[in-house]
Amino acid sequence: MDFGALKRSIRFKMLGGILILELLMVAVFSGVLLTSARKDLALNATKAVERSQGAYNLILQGDAKMLSAAMDSFSTNAAVRQVYAEHQDRQKLLDAVKDIYQTNKSRYGITHLYFIDKDGTCFLRAHDPGNFGDQIQRDTFLQARAAGKTVSGIELGKTAFALRVVTPYIHAGNLVGFLEFGEEIDHFDQLVKRETSVDVAVMVDKRYLDEAQYRKTMKAAGKTDSWGQFKEFVMVSTTLSDARTAAALVSEEDFRKTAAPEYFGTMDQRGASLAKGAFPLKDSSGKQVGVVLTLNDVTSMKRNERQAMWTLVLITALVFAGSFVLALAYLRVEILGPLVQLAGQAKEISMGNVDLKLETDREDEIGLLIRAFERMRVSLKKSLAMLTQQV
Repeated sequence: MDFGALKRSIRFKMLGGILILELLMVAVFSGVLLTSARKDLALNATKAVERSQGAYNLILQGDAKMLSAAMDSFSTNAAVRQVYAEHQDRQKLLDAVKDIYQTNKSRYGITHLYFIDKDGTCFLRAHDPGNFGDQIQRDTFLQARAAGKTVSGIELGKTAFALRVVTPYIHAGNLVGFLEFGEEIDHFDQLVKRETSVDVAVMVDKRYLDEAQYRKTMKAAGKTDSWGQFKEFVMVSTTLSDARTAAALVSEEDFRKTAAPEYFGTMDQRGASLAKGAFPLKDSSGKQVGVVLTLNDVTSMKRNERQAMWTLVLITALVFAGSFVLALAYLRVEILGPLVQLAGQAKEISMGNVDLKLETDREDEIGLLIRAFERMRVSLKKSLAMLTQQV
């Protein structure tokens, strides 16, 4: 008797179960690897967002120190203090600070210079001389006036963000007003990208901007007016070559919910895999006025993780295939072969060949079965001998 004669061989039942079990294990193992890879990607992407936020804050702190140093140098100019203390001739003050302002602008990137009276009235904007007499109510000024010391922070103007440093202006031991230096921070985006290789887009809540002034400023600067691109937010600066990409990053609802560095999944663009994220943007008072979106290229990371996953899956599949082949060989040699041989011997005994001795040294269930057949053969042989004698 051979295996081919068996239509419902136990080998198909046993090996089929083993095969299904191993395929299930491969699937489970692949799922675990895929989940692990996705968690690693999410972790790395979140860290990239945190690095971007850290770089943003470090650049902010560095520029704040630079503006403070420039202000300290400027405030020692006794001639300028004297002109302002007289508080009569605005043009004379402008003439006195014009060259100093231009020098600081080219050297330190200062874009705003204010002289603010003690009551908060703007006496002079060196960067915009025709605009004066309005009340300054920005938090940096209010904090500096309340504390009587230098205060710095980013604040949102009518069109964009600026880093501001405000300090009490002292002449002859008396407070004559306040001096403010400001720096537009749209170049921070490029600095962040240079430090982290992550693209960013600064999104500001429209409630804190003046639409007419924003559109006017964008037009004058020759920049893209993106006021209508989003319902409740507006992009004020970005390192993205295509500003429309920001629309595909996250929803405005996600903007609202961003209270800490977050990862929002990946997107495919022009054959690249990009990790989406955002961190909150707060002004000097701690109020969240927008978010900074981040777009990190994770193409190589995903490719490497995918290759690693498939390599592990392939190795696992080969191990399982090898174990399946070994199980098949073991089943054939240790179980199926002896059973088929025993079946053939039992057939011979049934045909009257009771002299065929069944021997085994196995101590397992197969050995127990063979010895049982041997006792049956011996018993049958004795019975046939007694029957022959009687006949």
